[in-house]
Amino acid sequence: MKKLIGAMGLVLLLALGLGRTVLHAADSAPPRPVDVVTAASLPPLPFAKASMDLPRFHKEKAEVKRTQQSLPVAEAQSVSSPVQLAAPTLEAIEQDQANGKKWIEVNLTEQKTYAWEGDQLAGEFLISSGLPGTPTVQGVFRMRVRARSQTMSGGDRAAGTYYSLPNVEWVQYFYQDYSFHGTYWHNNFGNPMSHGCVNMTNEDAEWLFRWSIPEYAGETKWLSATSDNAVLVYIHK
Repeated sequence: MKKLIGAMGLVLLLALGLGRTVLHAADSAPPRPVDVVTAASLPPLPFAKASMDLPRFHKEKAEVKRTQQSLPVAEAQSVSSPVQLAAPTLEAIEQDQANGKKWIEVNLTEQKTYAWEGDQLAGEFLISSGLPGTPTVQGVFRMRVRARSQTMSGGDRAAGTYYSLPNVEWVQYFYQDYSFHGTYWHNNFGNPMSHGCVNMTNEDAEWLFRWSIPEYAGETKWLSATSDNAVLVYIHK
């Protein structure tokens, strides 16, 4: 019996010692490496804004529910396929600046949009960019599709954030659902106010629209950008 008790005690001591060893090893182990950040682990881009239901060939992958827009389906489907152009870059901006071409700058800190022809300023406008929770995307983009006017709607009825704004004028999309457009529901330009778009007065939005697409002849259908009017857009703080 004494031998059995002694053996059990030895086993117990060994177990306790092993437990302390394992605990010590765990305490002294280096911290786990930080998980690799992937696109899937990042928060979604702020697409909780105007839902446009762009023509099918203009849609890009984005986690956003789109609703019907005001333009007739037949007209939306009648737009020709967009011209394939080189990816926009800062170098492309520099080239257009050197060659006297049109390009647009949005300074989010100043809350201003500048229309440039090369290095000559053609227009300067006070704007309202995205609010902190729905910021305006930054980078270099191209104008991709335009509409004379349309209904913008979005939000959540259950949460009380749903909105529907008819007859939003002079709309120019430069990236996914982000656009320049006229704004009649506020007059607080110079301060962030939007769900991500670049808000302008109707007069300024019309000027920018006609300046960037001078061949516009009053069409009400979707207008896909061409190699001549896919104006570069540079947005920064």
